[in-house]
Amino acid sequence: MESPVRQALEDLERLLLHVEWTLLGFAETPLAAGSSMAVAAGAVRFHYVVSGTVEVGGCALPVRLTPGDFLMLPRSGAHRVTAVEDAVVASGELTATSASGQPFALALPDSLGACGFVVREPHMGPLIQTLGIEFGRMRTGNCVMASRIATIIASAAVRSWVENGCAPDQWLVSVRDPHIARAVAAMREAPGEQWTVERLARVASASRTVFAERFRELVGDSPNRYLTAVRMEHAARLLRDGRLSVADVAARLGYSSDVAFSRAFRRHTGESPAMWRRATADASALSA
Repeated sequence: MESPVRQALEDLERLLLHVEWTLLGFAETPLAAGSSMAVAAGAVRFHYVVSGTVEVGGCALPVRLTPGDFLMLPRSGAHRVTAVEDAVVASGELTATSASGQPFALALPDSLGACGFVVREPHMGPLIQTLGIEFGRMRTGNCVMASRIATIIASAAVRSWVENGCAPDQWLVSVRDPHIARAVAAMREAPGEQWTVERLARVASASRTVFAERFRELVGDSPNRYLTAVRMEHAARLLRDGRLSVADVAARLGYSSDVAFSRAFRRHTGESPAMWRRATADASALSA
């Protein structure tokens, strides 16, 4: 039986045939240890570490990159790249220009990291260097050439990300079936809604039976069990944050009472929300 990742790669290959990127900017920046560069919000940003080690902060979670790592930020807010040691970073800005590129970019996560990118894709290092040379040349067609090269690099980064098993289920589903992906996205964006299979089927523009079967086939679980898992992910973040009471977390996630929420949380983690929160706080204190 074909693995989900292999199936996703085959579907991704068909999709990438129609995705094109335009390179809006490119620069290779040397950074001394301790120095940093501020990067303004943009379309799709990327950073490739030529040498040294850097930390990228202010976008999703802080990310540390070492030589050969590639970070793509499909919805880039303002962020900062700081050198842990002397480093050279190649950075660029892209925008999707093909008809299928915009929804493809929206389906990508906020931060897409391809660690050891040049190990898995050894020909990408020279291509990134060529990208800088081509983008800076004053020749006819240089922008077109640079954008074609950038499309190859971005496509390879996404492929490496999927092959490494880093792609979340929502994104893998979006590649295979955008209708089911809408239902997955709806649950993730509003886990506290009173979702039923019927409501989710309407979001996916499908009948209840077809939706339930297709959802299980693609996601590997029933809609109700998947919704519970999503709620528990959110619950863990809210409990770890510590600003809401257990009752408030329960209400925010759509449970009729904190008792019902506690029962579901215990089934999922083996501990009550209060015990889990205390254990997490103690572990954080020890780590600090």
